[in-house]
Amino acid sequence: MNNAIENLKVRDIKKIFIFYSFIISILFFFIMMFYTGFHFSAPLDDAFIYLQYAKNLAKGSFFEFVRGQGYSSGATSFLYAIILLPFAFILQGSSLLIVVTYIIGGICLFLSCYFIYKILIRINVEKIFSIFGAMFFATNGNILWGYFSGMEIPIFSTLIIIILYHILTDNIKAQVLFLCFLSLVRPEGFFLAVFYFFIQIFNFLLNNKKQNIFVYFLPLIPGILYFIINKIFTGDFMPNTMRSKSDFAMYYPVWTEILSNGLQKYFNFLYEIYNGEKEHWFLHYSFFIFVFGIAAGLGNEIITKKFKFFTTAFVWFFLGTISTVFSSFFFVHNYRYALPFMVIFLIVFIYGLYNLLNRLDFNSKNSKNIFYFSIIFLFFSFNIFTIFANLINFGRDCKAIYSQSISAGKWIKENLPRDAKVAINDIGAITFFSDAKIFDLVGLVTNGQAEVFRNGIAGVYEKLERVKPDYFMVHLGWFNYEKYSFFGLSDKRLVTFNLKLEPPYYVVGSPEVCVKFKTELVNSGDTMKNDFLQSDYILVDKIDVCDLTSEKKHKYKIWTYFKPDVPGTLLEETKDFKTDVMLIDGGRETVGGEKFMIYNLKPGKDIKIVRRTFNPEKNELRVKVNSKEAGIWEQDKNNDYVELSFDIPGKFIETNNALIEISEIKKRKYNSFYYWILQRRN
Repeated sequence: MNNAIENLKVRDIKKIFIFYSFIISILFFFIMMFYTGFHFSAPLDDAFIYLQYAKNLAKGSFFEFVRGQGYSSGATSFLYAIILLPFAFILQGSSLLIVVTYIIGGICLFLSCYFIYKILIRINVEKIFSIFGAMFFATNGNILWGYFSGMEIPIFSTLIIIILYHILTDNIKAQVLFLCFLSLVRPEGFFLAVFYFFIQIFNFLLNNKKQNIFVYFLPLIPGILYFIINKIFTGDFMPNTMRSKSDFAMYYPVWTEILSNGLQKYFNFLYEIYNGEKEHWFLHYSFFIFVFGIAAGLGNEIITKKFKFFTTAFVWFFLGTISTVFSSFFFVHNYRYALPFMVIFLIVFIYGLYNLLNRLDFNSKNSKNIFYFSIIFLFFSFNIFTIFANLINFGRDCKAIYSQSISAGKWIKENLPRDAKVAINDIGAITFFSDAKIFDLVGLVTNGQAEVFRNGIAGVYEKLERVKPDYFMVHLGWFNYEKYSFFGLSDKRLVTFNLKLEPPYYVVGSPEVCVKFKTELVNSGDTMKNDFLQSDYILVDKIDVCDLTSEKKHKYKIWTYFKPDVPGTLLEETKDFKTDVMLIDGGRETVGGEKFMIYNLKPGKDIKIVRRTFNPEKNELRVKVNSKEAGIWEQDKNNDYVELSFDIPGKFIETNNALIEISEIKKRKYNSFYYWILQRRN
């Protein structure tokens, strides 16, 4: 059998890879159809984000998720949306686009297999082990889940493999070409192109060669242009999707804590997933075999002072993976953000395994072959298990998306007014199948909302007061709005989409419900409920705490004495203590203080600061005006909403604006929901 494999020609090996890729594509497509009752679906909602962008691109709307709402940067993979464009044009944006994603996945699977095989041959791995390496990659069920997920994963992975191959062949033109695509496939792809640029600079300085370094800068240009386009149209270089999910985008980032948590996730991921400690990815101790392979390859490149394939693989794998861990969604969807870097792991793993086995002594070639085939059988047996496990998960995921998001989109199209504005948290399939005028609560496709989303449910509610959607279509539990009157207290749902079976662990399984946005108490927190506007005072300014628009206007900042503890947000619906008037408002709490600017003042005139607080404890707040101490603001323990006032003499007001600083003297927790600034008329 070994001789038969060694006698295989390249065209025969290609045919094997083509046949296998075709069969696996059909298998995953059939599983999707079987689990959904023969309806088109995808295993995650985000796939439909790209389909929606492609559909609107085909209609002439440049990266508009909702036509007429302008450019938005929800397509993290600029390249993938462009690839889907011609198919969207031909298919007129129909759900047949889902079929195209399986074709793309199948083509990428073949290309990945073929170039992995060629890479292994190039780095002196025997043909039998090179074929095994390619098929070991292609039979990993987790990777197959990613390749047929409808996302950019197969394109990203395949580009990495092709570029690594052309690094081995010293084909600079091909490197540059595919690096250009890589810089547009995802921001992480752009980072890989940057890393490779610096590797080439290092090679240039080390070997003192007169090579054109600028050519390796060319692939960075498409990625830079993508970031510039985002900045022009959205005001932010980074795509909404990364801003919404990045740990660095928290409203009160504690950098040391973010780095510490991120590195802990990173090392746990390397140990638990790559070393086979948890879940069904790789066999135990696989990571050590990978490390052996990368060390062996790097050792040779260090000796020759030519830092090429293994150096790139090392940098791309470790730095590429770490670039994904600082996402609050890192663990979802089968670790899809880290999936493209697993192709590097598998290539180097096979190289390491081959070199380890080559160090063993065998009595005869026959015994060596038997041992090799035993190892191959062991790994393939494990991978067959991962295929079956992921096929089941894949089918369940597709069914969950069809049962909820797709069904919800179709229901909206048939039952809600065409011009209705719908606030939703999973925006892909709902928008693709309804073309509704949606407001994305998470901020993936609604510009500016990602920053609001990072301010919790209170920040999102404050934005809703401005947007005033007509309906919600959300998964219960995502925002926990069920107890508030504006959500209808969930007592009058227009429709509910449940999963009939226990959901798999890759998708949100809570009921997806549609309710009206009830406006009875919306904006009820914007006015004072107590009469502080005496005859000689007028309202000159106000700050709506947790409303980012208002906070930015007043340069509002909040801080804490005790890092890494961060200030929290609150959303409360209750009555005012004195007037018994019901209201709902968002606010912030801290064991620290706040500062903000106030405007429209008249110099020399007394001012009164009115602050709304909720269930206040006994506090002593130091108040400063333009860094000068203006007194101590004492508050007593109370229940419900309470409005408190503090008088500042006119001598502190020197211009038409002032910086107010408030801090808790005894380092106790306090909260603020609204500030009104009153000034004496005369």
